[in-house]
Amino acid sequence: MISTTLEPNYLARVITDQTGLGFEAKSDVDADGQLRYLLRPRDLPAEHTFCIQTTLGWRRLRVDFEPGKFAVSLLADMGHADADARSVFRSVLADCVDCGAEIHLEINGKTAPFDSDDVWAQKWSGLVLTLKKGQLELGTDDGEPDAQIACRWTGRHAAAIVAILPTESESVMVDPDVVGYPEGALATVQINRFERDRRNRAAAIAIHGSTCKGCGLEMAAKYGSLASGVIEVHHITPVSELGDSHVIDPATDLVPLCPNCHTVVHRRSPPISIEDLKELIWGSRDKI
Repeated sequence: MISTTLEPNYLARVITDQTGLGFEAKSDVDADGQLRYLLRPRDLPAEHTFCIQTTLGWRRLRVDFEPGKFAVSLLADMGHADADARSVFRSVLADCVDCGAEIHLEINGKTAPFDSDDVWAQKWSGLVLTLKKGQLELGTDDGEPDAQIACRWTGRHAAAIVAILPTESESVMVDPDVVGYPEGALATVQINRFERDRRNRAAAIAIHGSTCKGCGLEMAAKYGSLASGVIEVHHITPVSELGDSHVIDPATDLVPLCPNCHTVVHRRSPPISIEDLKELIWGSRDKI
């Protein structure tokens, strides 16, 4: 078994912050002596939902989706994901492949390419989604800490799953601890086609990371682990200008910004570009 500094509660908090969906986690050791982390949606019956299982080996990692034994209705709903959700799902998994991971997808017991339209042409009663990544620094004394590696790849897998989870069509109850509402408040947020759920944020972080694309700030590097995952997601083209037929691609349409940079880009209408934002920070401020 490899050593690690990753605590289950920390992993749960990072993935919760990233996805907006509350998770709880525990760890154990499998039959091969490998450390596993089991993430489940918080306060929901395990048998009707799912588990994301991350297994850490020597210089390798594996993340699996495990549906509950009574999750047939959930799987059917996931298989009916809309065009936006499918786009996010494909985009996140494509980025994982670009970063050297292997993706294995099975629908109803049959292997399928994750980017094929045929995936969505059947009723889902079974789903296997496995991410494998080798040649990592896991279990070594040098390089990136195990905790950061495990959180990053678990977050990517979770972002793909969250993308195709069923969502509210008109409103959603938002946890103030996740999105920053006043303590003790629960807000009913009216949602539209582009902002109605957590998937865009999760996908943007999975693809682009949590470092601000304007100033380069990683919040955890400045404030410590308490600020891990604190980042805002900016629509490069304002939501109000997106046509009804536009399908969000988080790889090209979204970008992570720290709260300061996000505020600055919206000081003008339309928002200033990321290039102009960088010019404000690093170049001649008189040019903007």
